[in-house]
Amino acid sequence: MRVLVSALVLLVSVGTFSVHAADGVPAYTDLLADCSVSRDAACAGQQKALAPQWPKALAGDLPSLRNFAFCLADGCYGAFRLDPVRACALRIVVAAIGDRPLPAEDRTNFERDCGPLGPDDQQAAKVSARDLVRAIRQGAP
Repeated sequence: MRVLVSALVLLVSVGTFSVHAADGVPAYTDLLADCSVSRDAACAGQQKALAPQWPKALAGDLPSLRNFAFCLADGCYGAFRLDPVRACALRIVVAAIGDRPLPAEDRTNFERDCGPLGPDDQQAAKVSARDLVRAIRQGAP
């Protein structure tokens, strides 16, 4: 619950920062696992299928953001590097720019992906989310 309260504080504070291009917004290739060593035959196909969604996610498309948050937490058939901090950051972004009130599914996903992180990782996720929200609001990450 403390994580949820912290994220809500972030949501309020994000709007008070000046908007500028985000540093450290990952390129799509930075998220990918090496399919040549993956045991899952769906790896390369999953990477290819999701590639067109990354620009949409960076533009604030909620379904794309949710998909990438899931893939960074789950790996999506070995296609993505597991990155719990980035997964949490994307969940925070969904909460920051998404529907009001926050849908129960988004709240549950946020708690599942952000709750297990330690304080340092939660802080890193908040900073990453803030930068991505800034980039989305500017219109070009």
